Amino acid sequence: MRKETDFEKALRLKGYGSFKKKYSESDKKRIEAVKKVGDLRVKPKVITSLKDYIEFIETLETSYENPVFYRGQGNANYLINSSALRINPVNELKMIDSFRRRFSTNIDSCVNNMDRLILMQHFGLPTRALDITENPLAALYFACSPMKKFNKNPQLELDAWGEIAVFRETKELKSISSTTVSIIASTAFMENDFSLWQLGMEYKKDNNYDRDESYIPLKDILRRSVIVRVPQNNPRIKNQQGAIILINASEIKSINKNEEKAEELTDFILSNEDEIRFIDLINSKKWSKLFSEDQAAWELEFTKIKPYSDENKNKIFDTDPFDLHRLFYKDENENQLVALIPPKAKPNITKELARFNITEDFIYPDMDNVANEIKEQINK
Repeated sequence: MRKETDFEKALRLKGYGSFKKKYSESDKKRIEAVKKVGDLRVKPKVITSLKDYIEFIETLETSYENPVFYRGQGNANYLINSSALRINPVNELKMIDSFRRRFSTNIDSCVNNMDRLILMQHFGLPTRALDITENPLAALYFACSPMKKFNKNPQLELDAWGEIAVFRETKELKSISSTTVSIIASTAFMENDFSLWQLGMEYKKDNNYDRDESYIPLKDILRRSVIVRVPQNNPRIKNQQGAIILINASEIKSINKNEEKAEELTDFILSNEDEIRFIDLINSKKWSKLFSEDQAAWELEFTKIKPYSDENKNKIFDTDPFDLHRLFYKDENENQLVALIPPKAKPNITKELARFNITEDFIYPDMDNVANEIKEQINK
């Protein structure tokens, strides 16, 4: 029996089944069948033209209060994950510190840690921010046209199936100044292992020392993904109608150097419908005895995790490590909707998008990128 490739395994785990590079209409029924993956039911839709795609997005319910967001990926094999959480967590702060030293003036002009992450993301530094867009055509472009500026081998994406994931925040959309966003963003500025007190100091600094770490919702430190509307203050974000999903993935390492209760407390916080804060632990009979009276905030220690590492990747679809499943757009039958683009459909869709001026120089309107686009068009 032929061994399953990593690509095929990723597609199967995501619920899409197996793909053939050469797509035919006979494959459509099989690919579009609803599939159960962990606690999700996935309903793919094959897109072979701009008309197909418009019909797909017309089925989505959206409003000003609950808008739909999209993420286009040139390869359906890519997991939905921010760039910083694909790497060793130890390197996250190293990259941030290096960037801060070299561009201290730019960093100091940012209003808070979230604003700093947006700046770093804009210039290509891996962060825990996952780019999404409110513009469905921009997402379709990303799914069909590899960015030559950032892709060393664009043919790999042209030969792969494209994917458009759809999201909607059923609760409150966050701004860059919200409490949850401040906590998750501040976690990025921590060492791989950190205490609640250390995070609290960063959190206070991020809020002009106006907030108390005792009231931090601990779920925000552990696993949480939130959609954040970002300031439309540069041409790229404005053209793309950009937003982000801010992602966190940590776990409790120890309580007063005791690791035995760490997993139990992590599960308690994540499974509880109420927001558990540190003050709630101190005031509870069960958990308060694990802490001393004067150094309690120091004693709750966390560690950043990499859910997609080799030891975790086989269970990621069961554990929902980023609290991301709740953000997936679901139809009336609770099926997660996703659009898939066969490789052979990509060139024609890209041409169709160009008729609406959805091109690379629109998506990336930076001066150097536009100049390069002009050069390529003139020299054809």
